[in-house]
Amino acid sequence: MWFFIILLLLSAFLEGSVTTLPLPLLLFLTAAVVVRKTWIFPAAFLTGFLLDIFLLNPLGKTSLFFVIFLFIILLYDRKFDIQTFHFVFLAAFIGSLIYFIAILHISNILTQALISAIITTLSFWALAKLNKIDTKRKVGFNES
Repeated sequence: MWFFIILLLLSAFLEGSVTTLPLPLLLFLTAAVVVRKTWIFPAAFLTGFLLDIFLLNPLGKTSLFFVIFLFIILLYDRKFDIQTFHFVFLAAFIGSLIYFIAILHISNILTQALISAIITTLSFWALAKLNKIDTKRKVGFNES
């Protein structure tokens, strides 16, 4: 848990000062797919609030985006297996693309969204190896 908090603070600092890549969003996506816990929502809200202060955005804009994005990701968990590389890559690409358009209003968004998706897929691969998660593509729906 402490490692996640340190990574979160570091990624928020890097996004607020050095890069435009949505590093906290990518970290939350990876954590949501791997651990599937609800403590991610308050952490995402607080991190988004902190980013709004750093980036001088209207307060709550990034927090709302983070929480809605994670809600949609965990909502897909009920019907589909979200612990696959295909899902993580696609979710990171689409989430980054929407984040760049709606929150940051920057140019060259396709390249940055692709880079964000690759970073997220690689970090998911590392966490899947550490947590011994079966990432093989499964057929369609869960058998619940």
